Amino acid sequence: MKIGHHLKRAREKKRLSQQEVAELLGISQKTLSNVESNKSQPSVTQLALLGEIYEMNVLKLLEDNGINLNTIE
Repeated sequence: MKIGHHLKRAREKKRLSQQEVAELLGISQKTLSNVESNKSQPSVTQLALLGEIYEMNVLKLLEDNGINLNTIE
């Protein structure tokens, strides 16, 4: 399952419209639609804000989609 699909499900679970979330992110509804349909990817900043809005662990979401952000030790 792609990141956009997870983000859409999380938005719907919170009963928020694309327009409401887009306004919180400072982007257009069309841009959010493109993210949710996997036509484009959210920026790191947008992803962090989405995590806060949806109360979800975005690092886990990325990891589940094969993107690992390991820290350098």
